[in-house]
Amino acid sequence: MSFYIAGTGSALPEKVVSNDDLAQFLDTSDEWIYTRTGIKRRHILTDERLDDLAVRSAEIALQDAGVAGKDLDLILCATMRGDTFTPSLACIVAEAVGATAPAFDLNAACVGVLYAMEVADSFIVSGKAKNVLIVSAEAMSKLLDWTDRASCVLFGDGAGAMVVKAGEGRLSGVLSTKPDSHVIRMPNIEGLNSPYNKIEQEKLAMHMDGGEVYKFAVNAMGKNIEQACARAQLTPAEIDWYLPHQANLRIIDASLKKFKIDKSKVLTNIEDCGNMSATSVMVLLDQFAKKGTFKRGDKLLFVAFGGGLTSGAVIINWNKD
Repeated sequence: MSFYIAGTGSALPEKVVSNDDLAQFLDTSDEWIYTRTGIKRRHILTDERLDDLAVRSAEIALQDAGVAGKDLDLILCATMRGDTFTPSLACIVAEAVGATAPAFDLNAACVGVLYAMEVADSFIVSGKAKNVLIVSAEAMSKLLDWTDRASCVLFGDGAGAMVVKAGEGRLSGVLSTKPDSHVIRMPNIEGLNSPYNKIEQEKLAMHMDGGEVYKFAVNAMGKNIEQACARAQLTPAEIDWYLPHQANLRIIDASLKKFKIDKSKVLTNIEDCGNMSATSVMVLLDQFAKKGTFKRGDKLLFVAFGGGLTSGAVIINWNKD
């Protein structure tokens, strides 16, 4: 007994920023960005709160699953930073949907949703939960250096959610870490209120070594795909749909080519959403689920990589009607 996905939801900010919009204040162009990343536009928070997006996506997922907030046994939120340090984003969602279940955030950067799925699996297998809400929400626009054209053009904001229920669906999962504190780094806000603080605050913005990220990502994604398939006693060719982290189309294409994955099975929305960190695979799932892409019995493989450096893959049978 493990879990199956019973409902999905997503919510994106109203503001859409195109590559041409960015070219108004950056030394860049639509052609430069698109040919290097596959991104045309992204959604950016303006007068909306990340909390609101998270709650909206959760409410849609709960309705889709036919589950009331009061019937949840666990709420997990994959995020690098909510609107508040405390309460956690998971607790804010719990309050909004009328839940009293244990609720907490977890941070595994862009792989956060996969980590949350494996945590949910552990709770369900141990008998501690039957209905779990997994939410991911990221406000990447608040964490970027908007003068750095190499990084700020990559990211967007958004939220997504899924409800998983006890049942047969999860086929396998693998999580891994290749510890590195420099390749992808985003400093937190130091407690500058303390009169005893002697540590100089780093600039609160994403620092990323693009070349090293590329090499890690291509190898990690392929390796985790192979490991997850082996654990599920499947071959990569038997997977019906691949849902990769939407970081960069070049990375996705290179990984697929290296490990001979059929491109027609690979789903993307990076052109319209950019990289939303952990939220990327969640929004991708909801958008294609709502289109009716997945049929009962389809095998879906989620694969992602991110800061830490973290990576992982999860395979599920789509058992949702």
